[in-house]
Amino acid sequence: MLINKLPDDCLLNIFDYIQDLEDLINCFKVCEKWRNLITVRTKKVKYVIEQPNYSPDSVCHQSDAPFDLTFVCKWFPNIRIFDFLTCKRMAPENVADEINRDLESLKGIIADDWFFWSCAMDLKTNRPLMNANLEMLSTLDMNFENVVENIKQLHLSNSSLVLPKKVTHCFPNLERLNISLAGDDYSNGPVMTNLKIIELRLVSAGWDGPCRIFEVMDSCPALQSAHIINEDDHFTIDDSIKNANLQDLVLQFLEPKGWYKLPRCMSKYPNLKHLAIRNAYLSDEDIKKLVLILPKLTLLDIRESHGVTQEAADHVKVYCKQHGRSIKFYFKADDKQIQSDWPQILNRPEKICRGFDFMEHCFFKSFDNLPYLLDPIDD
Repeated sequence: MLINKLPDDCLLNIFDYIQDLEDLINCFKVCEKWRNLITVRTKKVKYVIEQPNYSPDSVCHQSDAPFDLTFVCKWFPNIRIFDFLTCKRMAPENVADEINRDLESLKGIIADDWFFWSCAMDLKTNRPLMNANLEMLSTLDMNFENVVENIKQLHLSNSSLVLPKKVTHCFPNLERLNISLAGDDYSNGPVMTNLKIIELRLVSAGWDGPCRIFEVMDSCPALQSAHIINEDDHFTIDDSIKNANLQDLVLQFLEPKGWYKLPRCMSKYPNLKHLAIRNAYLSDEDIKKLVLILPKLTLLDIRESHGVTQEAADHVKVYCKQHGRSIKFYFKADDKQIQSDWPQILNRPEKICRGFDFMEHCFFKSFDNLPYLLDPIDD
């Protein structure tokens, strides 16, 4: 049977599995029938990515030949996020300018390689070449002058000297921030009014005094989810400030630490539902206190911490039965139950995840595997 004798639906299913841009462009040129069907395929595409993920909403570029950027801008009208590493074999100076000018649907860009970061920058002003509709940005570093205020998500992968105060002033509408900080005194820092998700890596280079991690979180009244990795356990804590909105919290230490301030820290978040503590020394008594301090807790994951025994698990089980609560408690490193309770932990690392869902895409991942951008699209 000739391939063109196949029903259109069958051909469309085949085309959905084609992700390479060059292959799609070549299919587009075969005949009028294929042109029409490929047009249907291209309208599904929302992400131009570096590596294939075998989803019809994405395309990639893996050949050595440059692809036709004009074709992409014209026949992929619904692209929302463009990864500049897709252009790694092209390197024209005007790539970013053309993409931003011709892709009206564009909401996010990723430029996390030094060369492609420079291609995505206006070198005269050292600022991203961004259109007014842009809401998501992942880049290495940047000058915070003349940026687009509409940005709601910011991922800075080389930002050890960036101050959160500056980020806040330049991006007042931020809802998600992924950033690394070093030596930043956040005393009397500005309020991040709209921030819902914060992901911080705190390193101690050049820093004197206590860690300001909880002070940063205190400045985010709408904060719902936090993913924190830190070198130290020397914190400043203001017990008088509570955050009733925080529901998801991941705390990780680079080196194993005992945490005598744990009860005080957790008392700041009375409505916390999901808690993971990684690379800490905890005791059975710590777990018993946590259950009392956090009346809304439904998930406690300490598989990557040390010191907790079966006694704590038995206590949690009895306590829940007596008080009508349900807490999924994982403390064994090889616990298999968590994989069936939370199948999303099996998700492979991706730069872009569909849906603004911290529990689905971030909670069970290490900091280095967190997605660069969470596309809030819901259709």
